Amino acid sequence: MEKRLTCRAMGFNCAFEIRAEKEEEIDRKMAEHFKAVHTVEFTEELRKKANDLIRLVGAS
Repeated sequence: MEKRLTCRAMGFNCAFEIRAEKEEEIDRKMAEHFKAVHTVEFTEELRKKANDLIRLVGAS
């Protein structure tokens, strides 16, 4: 089932959204986005926060 994570959920005023089947793919894409756009290193702490905020697409 597809999952999603938004940059806004991570605390940034940014409309970036990632959709993927696997959490590892979401982590990788979010790390790339953080570095390229926000010049922030995607630390282990941020990865854990991201994984807590991942939601299933279509779920409330």
